[in-house]
Amino acid sequence: MAFMPNFLVVRSADHVLLGVSCTGLTITERRPDGIPVLKAVTGDARLLVTFPPQHVAEETSQREEEAPQTLPSGSGPLVPVWRAALSGPSRIAFHLPPGTMLVPTVDGILQALSQGRPIQPAVPPGVTDTALELPWRMIFSVEDRLGGHEVTSVHPVLPMTIEGVTGLWRARLAADRPQPGTPVQDASLGLRAIDKGTAESADPGFSIPLGMAERTRLASEARLRPAQATRLELSALGGTLSAVGLWETFQWEHEAVLGRDVRVRTVTSGVLYPLGHRATYTELSERIFDQSAGNAAVLRSEFVLTVTEPVRHPPPEGPATRAFPFGDVEITTLWYSGVEAEWQDFLHPVTGQSHRAVFFEPTALDGPIAFPVRCATADGDVRFELPLLFVADVSQPGFVSLTDPALTQHLDKVYGQRSVPLPGIPLDLVRAAARSDGDVHEVHGITIGGSLHSTGYRPALSALDVRLPALRTLLGSDDLREVRFTAEYLSRGAAQDVLLDMVPLDISFVGRADRSGGLVAPHFAANALSRTKGLVDRVALPAPGAELIDPGRLFPSDATLLGFALKDLVTELKEPPKITSVPQPGQPPTVKMEWTGVKLKESGTFQPAGQSTLDLTVTASATGSDIRCSVRDFALMLPTPTKPLLKLQFASLTFTHHSGDHPKVQVGGVKVEFLGELQLVQQLGDAVDLSDLTPDITVTPAGLVAHYSLLLPSVTAGAFVMRDLAVNTEIAIPFDGRPVSVSFGFASRQNPFRLAVLMFGGGGYLELELDHTGLRRLEASLEFGATLAVDFVVASGEVHAFGGVRFELADGEVTVTGYLRIGGCVEVLGLISVSVELCITLAYQSATKALVGRATLVIEIDLTLWSDSVELDSGTWVLTGGGSGAQPFASHDSGTRMLAANGSGGRAVLAARDTADGLARWRQYQAAFVPVTTGDQQ
Repeated sequence: MAFMPNFLVVRSADHVLLGVSCTGLTITERRPDGIPVLKAVTGDARLLVTFPPQHVAEETSQREEEAPQTLPSGSGPLVPVWRAALSGPSRIAFHLPPGTMLVPTVDGILQALSQGRPIQPAVPPGVTDTALELPWRMIFSVEDRLGGHEVTSVHPVLPMTIEGVTGLWRARLAADRPQPGTPVQDASLGLRAIDKGTAESADPGFSIPLGMAERTRLASEARLRPAQATRLELSALGGTLSAVGLWETFQWEHEAVLGRDVRVRTVTSGVLYPLGHRATYTELSERIFDQSAGNAAVLRSEFVLTVTEPVRHPPPEGPATRAFPFGDVEITTLWYSGVEAEWQDFLHPVTGQSHRAVFFEPTALDGPIAFPVRCATADGDVRFELPLLFVADVSQPGFVSLTDPALTQHLDKVYGQRSVPLPGIPLDLVRAAARSDGDVHEVHGITIGGSLHSTGYRPALSALDVRLPALRTLLGSDDLREVRFTAEYLSRGAAQDVLLDMVPLDISFVGRADRSGGLVAPHFAANALSRTKGLVDRVALPAPGAELIDPGRLFPSDATLLGFALKDLVTELKEPPKITSVPQPGQPPTVKMEWTGVKLKESGTFQPAGQSTLDLTVTASATGSDIRCSVRDFALMLPTPTKPLLKLQFASLTFTHHSGDHPKVQVGGVKVEFLGELQLVQQLGDAVDLSDLTPDITVTPAGLVAHYSLLLPSVTAGAFVMRDLAVNTEIAIPFDGRPVSVSFGFASRQNPFRLAVLMFGGGGYLELELDHTGLRRLEASLEFGATLAVDFVVASGEVHAFGGVRFELADGEVTVTGYLRIGGCVEVLGLISVSVELCITLAYQSATKALVGRATLVIEIDLTLWSDSVELDSGTWVLTGGGSGAQPFASHDSGTRMLAANGSGGRAVLAARDTADGLARWRQYQAAFVPVTTGDQQ
């Protein structure tokens, strides 16, 4: 009948300690001592042998580290302590061939055990299946290397005593048929992992030689292809194991004696994300006699990361290559010791499967390891340091770590974007066969992420920090700009002209037109960098299939040409001002701003004459700078085309400035035509030919003024004499965005022309200033009168009387001034001379609607040995209209009093300067002629 007893087999002499149970056995007889004899009569007879724990997982620490703990010894100093965890029991289920006899004694059970063969267990194993836990939390079954279960337990049945010493009983497992050429001492066993769940158990709370990450990989690999064991012995004091597992992505070597590890080595293959270089992570734990532990034999570990693929070549042309514009990428340091690994799991979002210990970031005591990287470019190497992730090469049903898109997305979240500073180096971001000026940029930093490519992980530049030499040179702006490759470029490559996107940048020459050619002050936004056009606004670029840019979308109102809004002047625009920098080996880049052949159209007072164009070229290099701006074939109808007063026509207007020289303005083919109310001075305008004159240039931070002056010869015809007639013209080019203005003058206030006919004479001048907003200033003056001189030898004298009028229009306000100058002088025998000059002015001011007058009398007396002069000034007096209730009001001039005219009486009251000295002198002079009265008169 079937019999299934449970035995505890104990033999103290050689430390036999086994748990035994059996099935499929029948009692055939009993020995004289009453012990039954069991026999295997069926083909499923089984003997299950349970061994005590076969392994101790001991705490390990890195070399040169202090002991993990110190505890009191009971007396004396503290002692170093390493912790340990005991494994569970191990069991082997043996199949007993039919006819096998088993006597339930120690000798009988050991005798029957030697005849059994291990039975293939279930996966995971049941309570009656073979389950060897050696090492800690690794559950193996045992088989021969041919995949069968022809394995025998070689062990002594009786205690082995030599010279009074009894050896420890051990069950040595070995294959029945070793492979050819195998040494005799080689057990030729295979260890197949049969319980992945147990292998993935958490570590005991301290570092052990075979951690959870390594056990997980070992269980995965040894499940399909067993590891090889050259020695496997089980005993009451622990197991002895010599095993090696060599798989494509993982290696395991283990030496343990009597349950204690001697040497454990694991090698995990993987790649470094995001660069994709292959690498291995090695953990080596060895038992050494440690002086710091009192020469105790403790486990010390070393953790090493080795880069096995130093150089990685770029993939074929495509988005991955464009996203990381370098050639070969090399990690220049290949071996890193003292690496700390904090493995991270991955929960697959699609399958819901959890994958243990998939990746970690290599760290050292001071933080993440920065791997030195060399990237090749056509212009030299770029070097930087970059933290990386080590991703284990895991291959499981439905999941391959290095090709799984979901894991790549997870790594991107964990790794993020790592910023790397660079020393401002020129980088060719396109690497095209024909390099464009906009392909190379001055890069001061890159932000690196990762992506999955058909050739594995590949880095990608998610952002670059660049400085734009063009802006630094042209506008003095040297801020770092973050740029990114456009999606179109990554998709299409060099066929796409717009290379980089960036945060919108304001490019404005308003207020500093001296940097952009004086005549023009461009202002536009830029949010991208083009390979051929430099800084561009993607919104303002032509739509697909179109060729022209809408100026209204490109330029704001303050962008001007000659003071006119650019958006109203340019037409058929194909590109914005092209701003690029061209790298020069060993020198700063050459910066260019070009905008040529820009067609201009009519806008207000600006009138094209033929093919009116704008050409702008700015070049700045290490050797100097050149600026040239030219506007051709245009006319200015001032102040408005509907009511013109002046037509100023230019064949060309050119601004040039070479470094080390003064700015220059050249005017070509100028014609001046006075129209409307100014036709009376057309004959004077006909005398102006600016193209034959060389202007005087005055340059200030505010702008540039070109002054032309043409002196006309005196005209004499009998008693008629005209002299001091000059034509003055100024062209003012502000640098602050104000409009260009033109001034014309025939003579000037300081130097009026003179006209004489016998004793009658006079003079005057005419000045006007216009820009596209209208007539800004007009001033004209005419003087007339007579002079008479007599000479009686002993006495001579001169008397004159002149009157004149001056008209002034400025800022919309009109001032008309009339004046009278009367005077004379007499000289007697050259000893006495007396001269008197009286000047009276009366001006109408439209702003205050008042007449403002002033009288000045100057008397000079020279008596040879004594001379003096007296100046009498009435001060400013104002004549205004008012009602009966009008009250006196104070002038803004603190030295002047004003009294309003009484409307009922129409009186004008003088307001004299209220200064002590002037008032006293005035009263002294007044008293010499009229008596002082009281009342209203002053």
